[in-house]
This record gives sequence, structure tokens and C-alpha cells, in this order.
Amino acid sequence: MLNKYPRLKKFLHYLLVHPYSSRPRWWARVFLIPFVIKKGKGAIVRRKARLDIIPSKKISLGQKSIIEDYCIINNGMGDIIIGDFTHVTSRVKLVGPVKLGNYVTIGSGAQITGLTHNYLDITSPIAKQGVTPNQTVVEDDVWIGGNSCINQGISIGTHCIIASGSVVTKSVPPYSVVGGNPARILKQYDFERGEWIKVPKK
Repeated sequence: MLNKYPRLKKFLHYLLVHPYSSRPRWWARVFLIPFVIKKGKGAIVRRKARLDIIPSKKISLGQKSIIEDYCIINNGMGDIIIGDFTHVTSRVKLVGPVKLGNYVTIGSGAQITGLTHNYLDITSPIAKQGVTPNQTVVEDDVWIGGNSCINQGISIGTHCIIASGSVVTKSVPPYSVVGGNPARILKQYDFERGEWIKVPKK
């Protein structure tokens, strides 16, 4: 609805967020954001988590999921949807649009982003060219190692392991172990043999 009134939208955004910062103003952090987050039964958002949240986008946390201290959660460009029993460990950065499934564990210092910065116009600073949202999806039962980087627009299938420090630039099929920079598939589960099989390096 606000898109029909760009001046009003710009003014409301100014009231919520400092013009050259992504962090909401103190009054919004104290009086507004706690009521914007939709939390399931037993879900926890630690007090020292940084929540760069605007009410026009969704943020939801499933039952018994946790966002730990010193995380940065930003839904400015898209919804952040977190499933049940998911653990967002300390110092993780989530930049929407991002969707996390159930039983996802994200190690300390990892980053998952759902947008990319525009850069094609060489006559304009990259910082002024805006961003393009592209949702990143992490399916159920995924373990993401600490200090990993999950790039925008990809999906990670169910029951995957992302080794610590990996840079994931392509979608990962279910039941895979990936690692490296850029990350590649190291192992995959063979249902016929009932075991994990090493994938040769190409």
C-alpha cells in the first residue's frame, strides 16, 4: 500500500532508520521491534542480538528456536523465516530474504545473505546503486560450520553439512557434505549402499 505513496514511505522510513545506517532508531528498537517478531512457543531472541528490523517485512522464529547474543539480523530487503528447533549461534549474520528450515544449526561467525549489491553502472559508486534481493533457502536438518559464507539465491538441501570456513556459491543437493572456497561436494549419501561416499575432485 505504501508503494502508492513514495513520499510518505520515505518519511516513515526516515522515522524508523537513520538515513545512512541500517540500524533502526532507539525508539523503534525499544518500543516497536519486540512486537514485530513472530515467535513460536519457547523461541528465544537474546537481549544482545542486533535486530535491524523493519515492520514492513516479516521475521518469524519457530518453536524452541534461538537467536544468540551478537547476531545481526536484517530484514530490510526481505523476510527472514526461521523454522522450529533452529539454533542461530553467536555472531551469525542473516540478511534477508532468507528462509531456514527446522533443526538448522549455524556456527559462530557464519553469514547467510539473500541479496547482492548492484555494480553494473560504472559512472555511479557501487554504494549508491542499491541491492537486488534473491532469496537464500536452507532446508531442514542442515549444519553450517562457523565462519562459512552462504551466498545469495542458492538453496542447501536437507541433511547437509557445510564445513567451517566454506564459501558456498552454488546450490547444494540434499545429503551432501561440502567444503572449501569455493565450496565443492566432498561426500554424498548413497541410499542403495547405506553409506556416505567420497566424491572425487574434478
